[in-house]
Amino acid sequence: METRQGLYADPLLYDILYTPGTAAEIDTLEKVERACLPGNLAADRLWLEPACGTGRYLRTAAGRGRRTVGFDLDTRQIAYAQGRRTPAGAVPPRYHVADMTDFSTGCRLAPASVDFAFNPVNSLRHLGSDRAVLAHFAQLAWVLKPGAVYVVGISLTDYDWLMPEEDLWEGRRGGCRVSQLVNYLPPEPGTPLGRTERVLSHLTVTRPTGVTHFDDSYDLRTYDTSQWRALVKKSALAASGHFDAQGRPLAGRSLPYQLTVLRNP
Repeated sequence: METRQGLYADPLLYDILYTPGTAAEIDTLEKVERACLPGNLAADRLWLEPACGTGRYLRTAAGRGRRTVGFDLDTRQIAYAQGRRTPAGAVPPRYHVADMTDFSTGCRLAPASVDFAFNPVNSLRHLGSDRAVLAHFAQLAWVLKPGAVYVVGISLTDYDWLMPEEDLWEGRRGGCRVSQLVNYLPPEPGTPLGRTERVLSHLTVTRPTGVTHFDDSYDLRTYDTSQWRALVKKSALAASGHFDAQGRPLAGRSLPYQLTVLRNP
């Protein structure tokens, strides 16, 4: 059976697919936190995740004693996140439905209340314009404490080296196996698609009752190194460091995917 359905339409499938490896990603975020906010890791620090989806990061962080809060625009994702169990003894994350460009009031966050925020794996690139990203950064500046940081995971584009790419992701839970074949179509400089990467997703879901296929597509805004740095420079936050996917300082290296640390002055 084959149908067109957004990747986010079934939160369970999304969670099965992307939960593997989450603990290692939280290890990386903790490593970046130690580097950027030195001192003992305080259990009372508040972690914020914009576009939190099914809450996989926040559940894991809460299980390590963190206070956590997150939001997503998709009500189905938030409903699923709220229904998931938090590890025993942990304070459950707080979840809200809100937009990345206007969330401070909807999440009931007090000004200067967040210690550490993070937005991994290109979620920020779902915002389709520089204006939207700057509005998002302004909201972060309002809720972050002075000196607090925001870690953004972003893939940067080299416009001199454009070619289609492909990824395969797999996850399993109980009798359900989910695999995702993803094709990335590069931007087309000099056209209306000059800053747009087209993503084509094909899900194969295998259950004891049979196999189902789901197709989806969406767009991500592209940035090369100079575009990204220029945008950050215009924002209410300041670039404070760059790390690789394992939390090691880039130290002059140029990688397709990086963690940019933005600090609230």
